[in-house]
Amino acid sequence: MSGPLPQATDRPGFRASFDQLRRAQKTRKGVPLYLLYVNRPAGRAVAAALRPTRVTPNQVTWAGAALTYGALVWLALWAQPGPAAALTGVLLAAGYVLDSADGQLARLRGSSSAYGEWLDHVLDNGRMTVMHVAVFCFLARTTDYDVVLLALACGVFLLASSLIFFGGVLFDQLARNARTNPGPADAAGGRFAPAGAPAAGTPAAGAPQASADRRLLLRSVVMLPVDYGITCLAFLLVPAPSAFLAVYLVLAAAHVVIGAAFMRHWRSKLLRLS
Repeated sequence: MSGPLPQATDRPGFRASFDQLRRAQKTRKGVPLYLLYVNRPAGRAVAAALRPTRVTPNQVTWAGAALTYGALVWLALWAQPGPAAALTGVLLAAGYVLDSADGQLARLRGSSSAYGEWLDHVLDNGRMTVMHVAVFCFLARTTDYDVVLLALACGVFLLASSLIFFGGVLFDQLARNARTNPGPADAAGGRFAPAGAPAAGTPAAGAPQASADRRLLLRSVVMLPVDYGITCLAFLLVPAPSAFLAVYLVLAAAHVVIGAAFMRHWRSKLLRLS
């Protein structure tokens, strides 16, 4: 979790708050394009607008969860194919914006907390389960597809997305712990690079910036299929269940392939930290 931003003595306006967040934004490395260019800026705008209000970051978290979980419960139990069903995608995308805004608002106010980060991760993890259960219920209610095959497709998508999410969170925590508590090999200048040294695969100082930017952009494009925002947009196709299912299956396959690549990458990194 990012630390709080420096607090000004006076109360900055929307533009000052927005620019402050933009300058202190998280790393762009490996961030999917939708998150980088759509969701983070939208969350930044919401956080900047809420800064002078009494709305707390945790209230923003709960508001986003209400939009997300409410939309999915409606999809599972009552939605029918038709234009109104596209509202599911709109509400999911709006909930994703608030999911970005809560942490940015906390950083603006210097009120980041362990509980807030825990709550955010718990709700995010639960969201994945509810989403794929809702998809199964909707398609089972409104189409004639074999329910066993639908359950298999939704289960595979759920498994892959859960492994990517939980595996990534745990990998980051273990990597931070290793950097905070180096072993004897690190203290002796052995296995790990010293603080401030470029990581393996990182362009050295003086390397062409344009080449580094192109690699970052390519990675962001490759990561698009596993961006939760793209999954949200896929729900705009819910009015046409056959088209929605086709896109859903493509995204499920992408999660499996990219998830397998992540697992191999994380395993390699963690073995080197052992």
